[in-house]
Amino acid sequence: MSEPEILGTVFQKSLLKLNPELRDKILYQEIFNCWYEIFQTFADKFFPVKVEGKILIVDSNDNSFKDMLKFGAPDFVKKINDKISPDEPIISEIKLGKSFDKPPRLIKKIQTPKKIDEIKLTPAEISTGERKIAAVPEDRKKFLLETILSYQKAEKRKIQGGWHKCKCCNLLCPPNEILCNICLVKEREKLKGAIRKIFIDAPETPFREIQQKIIQEFPHLQKECTLEKIESARMDLILQRAQKISYGDTTSDAATFLVRLIRQLPAEKLTDEIIKRTLKEFKFNLADLPPFKEYKFSKFKK
Repeated sequence: MSEPEILGTVFQKSLLKLNPELRDKILYQEIFNCWYEIFQTFADKFFPVKVEGKILIVDSNDNSFKDMLKFGAPDFVKKINDKISPDEPIISEIKLGKSFDKPPRLIKKIQTPKKIDEIKLTPAEISTGERKIAAVPEDRKKFLLETILSYQKAEKRKIQGGWHKCKCCNLLCPPNEILCNICLVKEREKLKGAIRKIFIDAPETPFREIQQKIIQEFPHLQKECTLEKIESARMDLILQRAQKISYGDTTSDAATFLVRLIRQLPAEKLTDEIIKRTLKEFKFNLADLPPFKEYKFSKFKK
């Protein structure tokens, strides 16, 4: 079994243990990292937006890309599956979508590593592999030994290239990273949860203060803790809480908390006027819509 097949199997098994949302994020990151390696001359024509199940959503600034995707999608899908997980397809379809964010800075150049055949194992390393299959039936030993030794060569090649163990687990990371992709996604979720907790405890907390607290708690994610990420976490919390409030509710704890979160005000600075005005402006995001008479069609007014 070749190295891509071994790594593909390990990667696929790891993904199956995760929940769908986390799986999609990790799979997107893996595709993102290999984008230029997979598509080469076509890589500048389009870029990945997100993964939904087995569907890859892409966007393009090239007007001719729609026709290219129409005829080339099956080949694009095959290229991704061959690179990421040869044993079992992880992407079945590519769809054109729209990204409202700037195109990501894709990784353009990946150094060509040594071929797996050029990596030599020491007698001790080979012996370690043999011990792992000592209890395996004879008819399967040869196949499993080849698989284990190939995997050991792949790991050794990475270590020679400067890879190191992840800060949180035993998987190997590229030289310029401290976390593997799986742990990075998990840590990002923890970071987002920590930001949300600060807003829940004190909605009026300034962004800069939140940023300082989060960097102290997650020093290894300093680059991830941007003001944009903090604002995104706040908006997610606002929309989540708004779905639990009915139109016209201006007195419940949930309603006052939502107003504090939107206006970023302490409880003592809230007034009935601020609460009513804020909830009226935010009415279309609440659990139920206002009565029809509350709608204003100003463009039809004379």
